[in-house]
Amino acid sequence: MQKYLLDKSKTLKDALKKLEKIKEKCLLITRSGNILAGSVTDGDIRRAIFNGANVKTNIYKFAKKNPVTLRNVDIENSNQNSNKNFKLKKVLKRSLDDKFDIIPVIDKKRIIKKIIYTKNIKNYFQDKLNLRKIPVLIMAGGRGTRLKEFTNYFPKPLVPVQNSTALEYIINMFKIAGSSKFFISLNYKKNLIKSYLKENKVKNVNYLEEKNFLGTAGAIGMLNGKVKSDFFVINCDTILSINLKKFYDFHRKNNYKITLAAASKNFNLPYGSCETKSNGQLKKITEKPNINYLINVGLYLIKPDLIKLVKKNKFLGMDAFIKIVQKRKGSVGVYPINEESWKDVGQK
Repeated sequence: MQKYLLDKSKTLKDALKKLEKIKEKCLLITRSGNILAGSVTDGDIRRAIFNGANVKTNIYKFAKKNPVTLRNVDIENSNQNSNKNFKLKKVLKRSLDDKFDIIPVIDKKRIIKKIIYTKNIKNYFQDKLNLRKIPVLIMAGGRGTRLKEFTNYFPKPLVPVQNSTALEYIINMFKIAGSSKFFISLNYKKNLIKSYLKENKVKNVNYLEEKNFLGTAGAIGMLNGKVKSDFFVINCDTILSINLKKFYDFHRKNNYKITLAAASKNFNLPYGSCETKSNGQLKKITEKPNINYLINVGLYLIKPDLIKLVKKNKFLGMDAFIKIVQKRKGSVGVYPINEESWKDVGQK
């Protein structure tokens, strides 16, 4: 248990050293006498450094002050007590949502008595959506020029997201839906990405190494002979809250060659908008109109027969790929989602 504990007086650097030493992803921050003061993950630390924190800064500044905890009474005889079992499930679910691998068991004085490892507990919360046989291609080869302050040192897929990275967040999103086969296209700082996934024991990953940057669709050609079913494609900077089963059902029901997810985005124009006739005569003025667009968020479902349309090791953007499909009379569907369901990590 002691290996997970770090005194609140320690620094970011101390926390990094300890995480490296114990080969884990999270620590419990304590006061004297093993009194729980907070928790911190490697994601919290990466996010702090990403935002400019000095490694000599006190770790407690970045700790969660109200971490997930259990009391002894919550776990005693939980299988025989439906109320306690329900509470245990809620706590475990929150821990999984926070990407925290351990749960401290505390007494009334918040003294840590023991630690429960979430990996050893059957996960009854993840609603498998029967997407196990649907492969996922994650486009992770780009340089991330919009985040150059970060990507000068780290690849874009390792940008901090919640208590994890963008890449691991995406993988976990699909795992929750039942997906079990992943392809990741790599180029820029590929060895850092491989090392990260290896250290975090992320399994069922196949690497597609781009010799040159292939664009947002070029890596699809590298799936030739590897994929025989419809498959997901997602950009590594796309963070979504979406029901993937409904997205898949929409795609299959309409028999689209490609289906893309698009977020509804509203813009309030702060000026009067003029509408004119072809000769320049004014038709009307609309004051401060509200304009709605559907924004491509970078998530796709694609039929396997389209793979052959992408030349191997040739640059191809997704917009150009879609035009090729449409010219061949292939139908492309748009699955709308709420603006709040999408976050682009390239936008600060």
